[in-house]
Amino acid sequence: MKHFIITSAVCLAMVSFSASIMAQQISIVSGKVLNLPEGEKKPRPFPMGETVRIFAFNTVASARDALKALETGGGGTLLFDADAVAGADGYYEIRVAENGALIFNVQMKNELREVNYKQEINANIDGGIALEEVEVVAENPNPQPRPVAGKIVGNKLIVNNSVAIPSNYGAPNRRLIMQPYIMDCTTEEVVSYMDPTVMDGPEYGLTQDRRMAYDIKNDKLAPFINTRRQLDATRFNLDINDSVPVPDPRRIYSVLSKVIIADYTHSTYEAEWKMTTCKIKRPLQFLEFSFPDFELDPDKYKETPRRERRNTAGNISLTFLVGKAELDPADSANVVQMNKLQEDLMGIVNGEGTTLKEFKITGVSSPEGRYAGNLALAKQRTAFALQKITSVIPAAKWSRVYKHPTETRVATWNEVACLLERDSLTAEAREIREITGKYKNPDAQFAAVSRLPYYSTVIKERLPKLRTVQYEYKHEIFRELNPDEILDKYLHDPQYADGKKSFTRYEYWHLFQMIKEPKEAEKLYRRAYRETMAYDAKGKEKPWILAANNLAIALLRRDTFDVEILKPLIDLKRKVNMVDSFNDGISITKTEVNPETIVANQLAMYIRAYNFEEASILADKLPDTERFQMIKAFANCLGGYYDYRGAATVKEGEERKKVFKAVKESSPLNNIVMCMAMETDNYNKEAEKALDALPETAMTKYMKLVIYIREKKLYEWSYDNALDFDEACKKLEEIVKLDEKYYKIAVNDGEISKEFMEYYDQGDWKLY
Repeated sequence: MKHFIITSAVCLAMVSFSASIMAQQISIVSGKVLNLPEGEKKPRPFPMGETVRIFAFNTVASARDALKALETGGGGTLLFDADAVAGADGYYEIRVAENGALIFNVQMKNELREVNYKQEINANIDGGIALEEVEVVAENPNPQPRPVAGKIVGNKLIVNNSVAIPSNYGAPNRRLIMQPYIMDCTTEEVVSYMDPTVMDGPEYGLTQDRRMAYDIKNDKLAPFINTRRQLDATRFNLDINDSVPVPDPRRIYSVLSKVIIADYTHSTYEAEWKMTTCKIKRPLQFLEFSFPDFELDPDKYKETPRRERRNTAGNISLTFLVGKAELDPADSANVVQMNKLQEDLMGIVNGEGTTLKEFKITGVSSPEGRYAGNLALAKQRTAFALQKITSVIPAAKWSRVYKHPTETRVATWNEVACLLERDSLTAEAREIREITGKYKNPDAQFAAVSRLPYYSTVIKERLPKLRTVQYEYKHEIFRELNPDEILDKYLHDPQYADGKKSFTRYEYWHLFQMIKEPKEAEKLYRRAYRETMAYDAKGKEKPWILAANNLAIALLRRDTFDVEILKPLIDLKRKVNMVDSFNDGISITKTEVNPETIVANQLAMYIRAYNFEEASILADKLPDTERFQMIKAFANCLGGYYDYRGAATVKEGEERKKVFKAVKESSPLNNIVMCMAMETDNYNKEAEKALDALPETAMTKYMKLVIYIREKKLYEWSYDNALDFDEACKKLEEIVKLDEKYYKIAVNDGEISKEFMEYYDQGDWKLY
C-alpha cells in the first residue's frame, strides 16, 4: 500500500484557488455517511475506530484527479480545499464550492459526489480494509456566512442564515457577541439594530456574574444571553432567524452583523458579516387588489341650520414707549396690527348671523428691570390695549360679551434664551440658563443677566419681541340659505372664495350634493374638513365625519393617500360603531367613534401607504360581514398572515388558511401569486399550469421565468447547467423587450441571483 500525504490546497495551491474562487460561492454542506455492507438493507454507523474522512474540492475536475490518485494507490500528495471527519453517528459538515465535489473516504472505499448546489449529501458506503497511516495537514477556514436574499413580508424583513463557527474559536472563558443591523442599500445608512445574540462560555459566565455583584441583570447584555447553549471550543452553527420591521417595505435592505469573540481583557476575533444580499424576495409583489368606495349615507349626516361656535386666537406685538402704557407712535406696525384685529371683531359684530360671545386678553412684558414694576406696567399696558381693541365695538353689543378676567405676566429669562437659540446664539443662551438655574429670584436673575458683556448689544435688542398682547375670542354663526343661494355664494362671493368668510356645515352639506367635478369636489371637501372642526367630549379637535370621509374617498380614487385625515375619528382602544355625547352649553352633540365605514377607508389608506401592520390592526376591528370580507383578507394577507404552515395554534392555522384561500380565489392572477408565495414544488406546478391559461404579458412571462429558475436551481453558473442558464437568459430578454421595468425588477429580486444577472449582462449566452 502506498502512502498519501493529504494536505490542504489552501496551503499549497493558493494561486489557483484565489483565481477560481472569484466565480464561485462557498457554502456549507452537511449530511450522514453510514456503513451499508453488501447484502444488508439498513445502513448503520461505522464501528468505533473506523474513521470516515470527507475531502472537499472546489472543482469537480480536481476531485476526479484526487479520486484517480486514491484508487490507483500511486502515493504522493493529495490536494484538497477543506476536510472534515464524520462523528460517531456519521454526521458531518464541510465548506465547499456550490459546484464543487466531495470525496468520502473510509477504509479502502472512496466515493465522489458532486455538490451541484445541494446543501445536504448523504452517503452509504460498504466499508473495506483499512488504509495504512494517512497524514493530514489542513487549516480551519475563517467563519464567514454566505449572504442570502432577504424576504419582505408585510412590513417585516425576514432574515434566515447560519454561520459555521470552527472549533477553537470559542472557549469556556470567552464571550461571543453578534450584533446584526439593517442597512438601506440605496443610501447605505443604518436603518435599525436588531437584538444581539450573546453566547458565554461557562467560565466567562461565572466570572461575569461575580463582576456584576452577583446580579447578572446589571449586565446590559444579560437579556440577550443564549441560555440553551454555552460557548466552548467545539464547532457549532451560529444561526440568525428573525423578522424585523422596516420603515418602507418598498425599499431594498441588507442585514450585516458585527461579531466579536473576546475574553476578559481583549477580543480574539472581530469581523463584519454580510448576512443578506441587497436582493429581496417579495412574494406578493404582483398581487392585484382594489376595494369599493366605503361611502357614508349623506342623508344620515344632513345638517340643519344651527349655531356654530368658532374659536379664534392670536398674538400681536405692540411697541410701547419705555416705562409707559402708551403705544410708540413711531412704530407703524402698531397701527396695522390694531386695525386688523378691530376689523375682524367688527366683521363679527356687524356680520350676517354672527354674534361675539367671549373675549379674553393676556399681556406679557419683558423681564428687563424689577419684577414688581414690570408686572404693574404689564397690567397698565394690557388695560390700554384692551381699551384700544374694543373701542370700536358699540357699548350695547360689548355689554353682551363675556369678558374673561384680564391676565398679565412677565416673560422669563428662559424665554429670552429661546430667542437666542433660534438665532443660533447657543453659547449666550446657555449662560442665561445657567443664571436662571442658579438664581430663583427674578430680580437677582436680571441683575446677573444685565452684567453680561453682550447684554446691551445682543440681549436688549430682542426684548421687544416679548412685549406682546395675546387675545382669544369666541363667536357664533347662525344663518340659513336655500341650496341655490349657497351655490351662488360659493361661486360668486369673493369673500367666501378667498376664505375671509366660512360656510357652515349646513351649507357645506348642500354644496357636497351640487359640486361633482372630481378636482373641485376634492378641493371643497378639504376646505370643509379644515373649517368645520369641532371639539369632542374629551376636548379633542375632530373633523366633521362626512367631510373627512368624502375627502378620504377622493384621495383613494386618485390612488393616493393621507393617513392623517381619518385618524382623529379612530380610537384603537375601542370597538367599532361607538357614540360619544358632548354638551357644549348650547346643544348636545353626538360624535361617532370608529364608524365601520371610516375604519374600512382608513384601512385602505394604510394599505396604499404600505403600512400593513396598522392595516392588520384595523382589519381585526371590522365586523366579519360580506361587505368587509375582501378588504380584511387582503389586509391580513399583505401583512403576512397567509402562510398557514407557520401557525402557532390550530385555530390560527385555520384563520390563515381562510385568508390564503380568499385571496387565492379573488382573481386568476392572485391564484398564481399565492401559489408562488408558498415556495413549494407542488404549488409551483399549480402556478405554472395556471399561468398557461392567462394571456402572455411581461408579468406572466416573468412569473414563468421565476418558476423555471426555481425548478432548475439556476443560482450559479456551471458547465452542468450552462444550457439552462442560456435558456433562462433568453426568457428574460423577451420579457425586457416587452417591458423594460422588468430588468430593474430582476436586478432587485431575491428569486434571481446576482450571478445570473451578471451572466445575463455579459451576453455570452447570445452566441448559442
